Amino acid sequence: MTMRYTHDGKRRKALFVGVDGVRDDVLRELAPPSVRDLASCGRWWSTTMPDVDVAPTVTAVGWSTLLTGVGPATHRVSGNEDELHLLHRYPSVLTRAYCADREIRTYAAASALIFGTHFGPGPILGPGVNVLDFYDRREHPRGFYDTDPLVLEDAARELGSGEHDLSFVYFGQGDKIAHEHGAGEQYRKTIGVLDSYLGRLLEAVRQRSTFDREEWLVVLSTDHGHLDEGGHGGGSWQERQSFLIAGLLGGGPTDPWREAAEPVDLAPTLMEHLAVPVDPAWGYEGRALQL
Repeated sequence: MTMRYTHDGKRRKALFVGVDGVRDDVLRELAPPSVRDLASCGRWWSTTMPDVDVAPTVTAVGWSTLLTGVGPATHRVSGNEDELHLLHRYPSVLTRAYCADREIRTYAAASALIFGTHFGPGPILGPGVNVLDFYDRREHPRGFYDTDPLVLEDAARELGSGEHDLSFVYFGQGDKIAHEHGAGEQYRKTIGVLDSYLGRLLEAVRQRSTFDREEWLVVLSTDHGHLDEGGHGGGSWQERQSFLIAGLLGGGPTDPWREAAEPVDLAPTLMEHLAVPVDPAWGYEGRALQL
């Protein structure tokens, strides 16, 4: 058996679910059922994105930080339209995992332009993603409201029956609704919709025919928060909010976790679960959250 199996012979698999622009304080206030379900299998950390003296609190910066395991001062993504970056030196965790072990199969589903097109610093999801389900939101009249359900259907199918070891699934409508209406009632209702999406993905994993022979690490996070009136990019605590929620599905007793976390801890945490040794040359600035 390879190291990708637990001591009791279960195959290690990992899923990272990204929800754009969801404030940690609002999510904690709502505590929707699927989020509570995931947190009950592990831990919920409040985290903080870098301040504006490093980079603005915008989408491309946040997701680059989470996916690469290094901060904006290192990956050099400084905006949504920025093309002067070092993502070729600091690729996503999916690419790192696949290049470290070609037997690891990777999957991603998204519709934000930075993930599947050459817009700005994209495509952030580049080589090493074996299967990419990408929808260009510009081709859909309502943008993320139209594409998120398509991403959900593809991801639920792939997670339910595919043989992927490391997956990333992204939903964008939380950010869109906050820009349009602020962080009020409609924002809260949309978080409920996103929670139902998370529940659908968790159910797809648990209903796998091979689930009893697998151990899944599922992590939920966001790239930035929003002002009460909507909008982000600045250095207020509302805009810098983020979180990491990690849970083990199909495993034994929950492993102990570190007390504090930062966004750059996500990538090494996924690698630790998949038993992929972290090469110091990768420059990871965080550490695995498993003790």
